Amino acid sequence: MSFFPKCTFQYFLDGGPELVPGERNQGRLVLHVPEPIERAERLLMNLRTEAWAGYGSGKNRRVVRQQLLLIPLRVDLPPGGMPAGRHEYPFHFDVPAWMPPAFDGNDCGIYHELTAELDVDWAFDPVSKLRPVVRLRPARGRRAPVILRSPNGFHESIVLEVSLDSAVVAEDEPLSGKIAVRAGHEARWDGIVLVLSRMTTVAMGHGDRRAQDVSSVRIPKASLLSGEAVPFLFPPDPTNVPTFGSPQLTVDYVVRVEVDIPWAIDPQIEVPFTVLPRGSEVSGEGSELEVGGARLRQMAHYVAQQTGLSEGKSPVIVRGRQGAVDFWLTDAPREGGLGVDVSLVFPGVGVDVRMRPLGVLDGFRESPLLPRELRDKVLLRVDAPEGRYARAPLGEAELHAILDGLGRADAVRMTDHSLEFHVPTTDDAERLVELARFVAHKAEIVGRVLAKLPFPTALEAHRAAWESAAAERGAFLVPTGPHLVGMPIGVRTLGGEERTFVVKIGTEWGGKPHGFIEISCVAAPLPGPAAAMLEGQVPHALLAPIRGRLTSLAQEGPHTVRGHAPEIFDDPRAAMPTVDALVAFWLDVRGERRVDAPYR
Repeated sequence: MSFFPKCTFQYFLDGGPELVPGERNQGRLVLHVPEPIERAERLLMNLRTEAWAGYGSGKNRRVVRQQLLLIPLRVDLPPGGMPAGRHEYPFHFDVPAWMPPAFDGNDCGIYHELTAELDVDWAFDPVSKLRPVVRLRPARGRRAPVILRSPNGFHESIVLEVSLDSAVVAEDEPLSGKIAVRAGHEARWDGIVLVLSRMTTVAMGHGDRRAQDVSSVRIPKASLLSGEAVPFLFPPDPTNVPTFGSPQLTVDYVVRVEVDIPWAIDPQIEVPFTVLPRGSEVSGEGSELEVGGARLRQMAHYVAQQTGLSEGKSPVIVRGRQGAVDFWLTDAPREGGLGVDVSLVFPGVGVDVRMRPLGVLDGFRESPLLPRELRDKVLLRVDAPEGRYARAPLGEAELHAILDGLGRADAVRMTDHSLEFHVPTTDDAERLVELARFVAHKAEIVGRVLAKLPFPTALEAHRAAWESAAAERGAFLVPTGPHLVGMPIGVRTLGGEERTFVVKIGTEWGGKPHGFIEISCVAAPLPGPAAAMLEGQVPHALLAPIRGRLTSLAQEGPHTVRGHAPEIFDDPRAAMPTVDALVAFWLDVRGERRVDAPYR
């Protein structure tokens, strides 16, 4: 007999070429012996599973190995060894349910090895090794949409939003989602790179986490500048294995989102998801979570429904009006974090308001006009024109009422006609609803403060006329001007359209004090030739009678006309014939005629 006996091995598994954990896997081992092997003593067979991870390179290279499973089988042969011919041996393995699948990761992995050896005395033993495929049993899962935003500090200006249609997918299913750039379009970057990456945690070594990129998608900057969502899709990859965990190695998956910034470290976030075994049933319709502009519109619609405010046009979330105060909330991420800019605009109160952030040299200065929660943030000074009012229009009580509750704002700015502040937020819709309600209440408080301001001493005798005009016309009176604001004039055209003009009659004190009239209609912009007619370059019959009442008349944008009177209005009702003439001109120049009866 030769020292190198000849023998070939064949493996036949009853369930096909795969081993299934948690089941008894049966099969047959067939040996083909061309000539007798007299000293053959036994047939050895085993199933072995091993995890490994490499560290270092070159002479410092080392490989850590741990055996997860060893199932030995042994068949003793009868005296006389193994005769020539075909020999068949049935076998079975009870594979434990926890057995992980085989995979090759980033210098680490798990493999399964089926070994058959014919033990021959005083000879080299014939050996055969096979790497069987271990296929996990299909599981059940539910589709779970997920959305993730870049955290604060991710980038000085860029804010990303990423959604996955489902964070649970089967091994043979594609992964789809959407991405949008919420802020930072003006920053320096070239595009967004999405990488589907298999992550392996090597618990048996140093506990390090190793990435193995499977596929990637690059979206250029030009496709993301609109702020709208851009869809992406990763097709199933044959090298993928299901998500699993073991004491030695743990495998999970992420979509890594990187901002491609030239000559800089690319900031990135990870969106985790779960991969179930091939053939798994993932139930549920799921839902597509909106990101970017669509998400902002969705939030604006919800906030408007919950608060009764008007839905704004992006980036404005909602807007409203309380008396003489117009207010709106604008989406305004800053320094990589979500936030909202709040603006409240009201008629000028006739005082000089100077507010600025508190500087280093201002550390020992304090303004008693401010609520305590703002004294370490801003410095405020207010000066009223000397002799114009019997008392200071904006004193400590008025300013405390206006500025109270703004401690959570990280920036506050106030003038004599506006209040603006920035509030860091999350994407929680309920928190936005709470903020919108706070702002609406704040506008109501500002309106009450404006209504109680003093009249100019020179016009105190005419207070009753201004108050009566406000009551008759449904306008709001700001005494410090005095101004009548928000006066509505509604008309219906012969075409059945409704036009609402908003009128402001007020006082300007710069230089020679005089009155002014301002009329606007958002729904009906003036045509191009109207500007020349208003300025007197082109005559118009409806404007001729009011030329003597005004020192100037001009168009301010497509929706507003403003005229100045030579003197202060003692009674604003005296300006109404001029207002009616301007409304008639507005309709005429647009080719519209009003119905005789006013719209109610």
